[in-house]
Amino acid sequence: MKRLAIYLLMAVAAIAGCKAEKFTWSGHDLTFDVPEGGTVTYNSPSVFEIQWYDLAIIIKLYDKTEADDNYMKYALNKTAAGYNMYDTKMKKAKIDGCKGYTLTGVMPDGSHASLTNVCAKKTNLAMQIEISYIADNKKIVDKILDSFKIGEKQKIKKPEQKIQKKGAKEKPIKPGTLEGEQLHFA
Repeated sequence: MKRLAIYLLMAVAAIAGCKAEKFTWSGHDLTFDVPEGGTVTYNSPSVFEIQWYDLAIIIKLYDKTEADDNYMKYALNKTAAGYNMYDTKMKKAKIDGCKGYTLTGVMPDGSHASLTNVCAKKTNLAMQIEISYIADNKKIVDKILDSFKIGEKQKIKKPEQKIQKKGAKEKPIKPGTLEGEQLHFA
């Protein structure tokens, strides 16, 4: 009984003392929190992977043109079958600005996994979040999923173009001027 109380106290202390790092994909305006100390193992414009000794997260971004409710459920079940997960349970995902589903279950090695497929309501973004963890980290996984925020896609301002009037003399552009730099970088 004392051991159980000590383990529970250690788990609560680990969760309470867990500081979060914030990651942002500015091109997709996607922000999420993860515990400190993870090692990023892969980072590209469409895939992000980070690992700890008892937790791993993989996020894959997709275009949502074909992602309806039936397809998202099918994809989750197919991914779970590929991992040989058992004792699976599916429920609606609780990520702000998104709709989708989360499937949780147990992996063959005894670790747990949470698979989430969601589509953003305001943008053309869909993502699959795969989190594998040991059972003690369930609250951390819930905090990670709750931290996902998807905003509207960032608007890129294009520089104004000056249109020359018909018959006007052309002004030469001097190197090192603002106009010359705009032409160089455009």
